[in-house]
Amino acid sequence: MEHSEFFVRLRNLFEKLPGIGPRQANRFIWALLDFNEKELKHFGEAVLEISKRMRRCNVCFRVFPLQDSETTCSFCADASKRDRDAIMVVEHDSDLLNVEKSCMYRGLYHVLGDVLDPLDENKIVRERIKALYERLARVPGKRLDLKERATIEIILALSPTKMGEFTSEYIKKVLEPLLSNPTVKLKVTRLGRGLSTGVELEYADELTLKQAIDNRK
Repeated sequence: MEHSEFFVRLRNLFEKLPGIGPRQANRFIWALLDFNEKELKHFGEAVLEISKRMRRCNVCFRVFPLQDSETTCSFCADASKRDRDAIMVVEHDSDLLNVEKSCMYRGLYHVLGDVLDPLDENKIVRERIKALYERLARVPGKRLDLKERATIEIILALSPTKMGEFTSEYIKKVLEPLLSNPTVKLKVTRLGRGLSTGVELEYADELTLKQAIDNRK
């Protein structure tokens, strides 16, 4: 089917969304064409409001509702009652929400945005892994206060897939200088049995998550 330049440009925009290919993007456009003018207006206004209503935390990259000009989420804020001796590294915000729903974890998070692919230069993921290092290495503006604290546990809660395993190993390699530094006091663990190979964290049930968190090693 022949498409106009506008259609192709719109489809390319939809394809920027995770897991969306040309066919799904086409379906979105066709569905929008069935919206009435008022619905299209509301849809467009809502998209434009995203940056005004929501923001990513500049520490953990978790999405949080924006009420003022704050740049840090409630989990990372100084007044937070979260356990600061643990940071769980997850791929997506949906993974974080699923862990929170299980009520089995009260620590902090670090959201990567995706996993690393050796064949694809994903700058966002690499930048956030670098930010994790800086967060732990007491870099001004991105640091986690480790002074006189117990060992900080970094829990790698990435999907048990090839790319998830590759990303976990990459993070461990990046953090190696800190693991050998006696003043930082870090340990890296992985989620234990409970997650079957190939099962993404986002879709794990509460019992499976409980087992994986309890048996981390």
